[in-house]
Amino acid sequence: MTVKACADELRTRFPALFGEPKPLKLRIQVDINERAPGVFPKAVLSAFFRRYTLSDAYLKAVSTGSQRFDLDGQPAGELSEEHRKIALETLLQRREQRRGQPRPARGPRDGGQAAPAPAAKPADPEADARRKAQREAQREEARAKHREAQRAERNFRAGLLRAFETTTLTRENFCALKGVDPATLDSLLEAARADRAQRQTFLAELSKAYRESGLSINEFAASKNMHPGQMHHLLREAQGGGDDRRPPPRGDRPPRGDRPDRPPRREGQGDRPGGDRPRGPRR
Repeated sequence: MTVKACADELRTRFPALFGEPKPLKLRIQVDINERAPGVFPKAVLSAFFRRYTLSDAYLKAVSTGSQRFDLDGQPAGELSEEHRKIALETLLQRREQRRGQPRPARGPRDGGQAAPAPAAKPADPEADARRKAQREAQREEARAKHREAQRAERNFRAGLLRAFETTTLTRENFCALKGVDPATLDSLLEAARADRAQRQTFLAELSKAYRESGLSINEFAASKNMHPGQMHHLLREAQGGGDDRRPPPRGDRPPRGDRPDRPPRREGQGDRPGGDRPRGPRR
């Protein structure tokens, strides 16, 4: 199946969603596979959605929308402000890029000669560099907002899964408490389990690499371009230590009592000033 054939089949099967562009429900591919099992190859469906969700028409729908929609064209969750901003910024960037491109010369009108092309403006390297830096900063800001939105969604799904695994509420009461549509609960939990499995794999590989490296935590963190405190937290999590954010032990600090800036203790001298003095009976 080609991407074009995939698009035609989706419009035929789900005209309420794939007619005029609408913001898609999150994890819509799961719903498609449930409603039409084995019809759409995973790679082709993913390629279609990459092209579809980056089209100007879809981005315009997202930038002005407030709801996401399911396969039947029914509301299926609110559209976050972050996603609206990302869509709008992407459209503005494309508009600026189109303005910067030369327009094709117009043909002759009414059989006359073609109008001469306007003289090219002298290049301004500094202005071009500023515009390029500004566009890159805008793209990076949009990417950062997109990453933050994805991180927020992952955190929400993870918290939802933890609560669901320990709750004693019925499914309906649990969804009402969390403000989740019961129809979307299974897909959210499935995504959360996939996120958790992926993180466990990452932590296991990180812990194995640390043990095999023979480096200290500080050195290993530097080799991974990470802060030592962050590395210490990840390694503790890999060992089942939970979310313990205590700072890692200082590897450059000598053991207590062996500091070179202090004179050696005299024989029989304890930790208290004046040595271990005999104590009389308590009254």
